[in-house]
Amino acid sequence: MRENSERPGQQGKRPSLRTFVFTALSYRKRAGMSAWLLHRFTGTALVLYLVAHIMGLRSLADPAAFEVYITTFRSPLFKIAEVMLLGSIAFHAFNGLRIMIQDMFYRSENQRRLFYGVFLLSVLVTLAGGLTLVFPYFIAPFLP
Repeated sequence: MRENSERPGQQGKRPSLRTFVFTALSYRKRAGMSAWLLHRFTGTALVLYLVAHIMGLRSLADPAAFEVYITTFRSPLFKIAEVMLLGSIAFHAFNGLRIMIQDMFYRSENQRRLFYGVFLLSVLVTLAGGLTLVFPYFIAPFLP
């Protein structure tokens, strides 16, 4: 008898990328799973941003290098990236508060409503803060 639950003809084979993608796409997507995935994704994005930010701050020792660094971050492309950073920070913070409140005080089985509330609050904060970031680059030039 086999000790593991592998299918016949599959002994010792590792799952392929195709199997992994199919399994990931066929998984039932619910609000709790979406919140979990977005929380991990935004956390990873924030860590990568922190590394890039610290590397950029190393240019403070050289005034010419710092001027190049600052000029690069004034471009419209980086303003869009700043809005995405704001959205990541907002979602990660509000979802972290939701998780903390649920773990410490209030346990709700209604994950869908809480996830959409966190998502809506994040979108509102991102829109309010993002408009001030992109206004001089994308909106003001089209005003009379």
